[in-house]
Amino acid sequence: MAAFVVAAVCLALGGIGALEARHVSVTHGFPIDWFTAVASTTPRWILLAAVLPFVLSLGVRYPLNPPRAPMVVLHVTLFLAVSVAHAMADAWAVTLSNPQVVLMFGMIPRLTRSWYNTMPTMVSMYAGVLIAAWGMTEAKERQRRTLRAAQLETQLQSARLAALRAQLQPHFLYNTLNGIAALVSDVQPARAVAAIEQLGELLHASLREDGREEITVEEEVALAERYLALQKMRFGDRLRYELRVAPSVHECLVPVLLLQPIIENSVVHGLDAGQLLLNVHIEATESIEGVELVVENDGAVRDAEEAKVKGHGVGLSATRARLLTAYGDRASLTLKPRADGGMRVRIVLPRRLAPATSERTVTANV
Repeated sequence: MAAFVVAAVCLALGGIGALEARHVSVTHGFPIDWFTAVASTTPRWILLAAVLPFVLSLGVRYPLNPPRAPMVVLHVTLFLAVSVAHAMADAWAVTLSNPQVVLMFGMIPRLTRSWYNTMPTMVSMYAGVLIAAWGMTEAKERQRRTLRAAQLETQLQSARLAALRAQLQPHFLYNTLNGIAALVSDVQPARAVAAIEQLGELLHASLREDGREEITVEEEVALAERYLALQKMRFGDRLRYELRVAPSVHECLVPVLLLQPIIENSVVHGLDAGQLLLNVHIEATESIEGVELVVENDGAVRDAEEAKVKGHGVGLSATRARLLTAYGDRASLTLKPRADGGMRVRIVLPRRLAPATSERTVTANV
């Protein structure tokens, strides 16, 4: 495309030169026909239109920055050769409009005169092409650096998310295994076995090696339901939960295991702290900001305030870090006490839809 532009500019300048020659001849009372005007002005521009695109491609492929002796010598040699050919074309064209020049001057004086006369044009055109080649090279290099920086940033973000996710998993496993141990110590083998099976299914879904850092809201809520079912085996009727997902956000993407540490925090600061009954409500809806996820429980208000002072524990701290790493200031997590007791965690994420070909590996068959 750039070579085509260079050739087009040269031909356009040739046309302007022919128009100028015709206009000047008419103005001075010695009009020349259009054929002579074109033949006497355009040959040197046709030559440049053929040669300068090659110079451009050469400058892009072998840039002069940083200066290298072989390339400098090559361009100087090429410039001299083109300038001589350009002068020859100009000298030949001049004889078409003024045949007396051949009788007045020999070949060498005519070439020398044309060479000097056309030198400013040659220098400006050749230098302009080299500058354009340098600009194209720099643009490609900046694009390459930008792409590389974006790739590195993506890799760094994936590494950060993987580290934060790895931080959550031992914390989650520790508390869950403690719960199973409690079932065993209470001599409830059937419930302990069922809890282990549920844990195995949850781990199979959450620790899969498919490389996805984001899953749909539907899948995430299914994982949350598995975790709640697992905790319900431990606490029985002391734990009740309700999940509501708006159809409009089913296919929206959220970070995997986003809800689990928040729900776990509710259980730790509720039932594990001695509360007799805990109701957990999870809701996913569409909002102006994007997707809104809300986790509420009816624990004591003092528990929520204590959790807020302590920084919400490992789970919520890691969740905040994951949101910041993945979405920056486009996502938020807020924790507020409820007026009638307990606490309310609200997460807002930008709305992003999953591809139509996404596989569903999680189901809510708990």
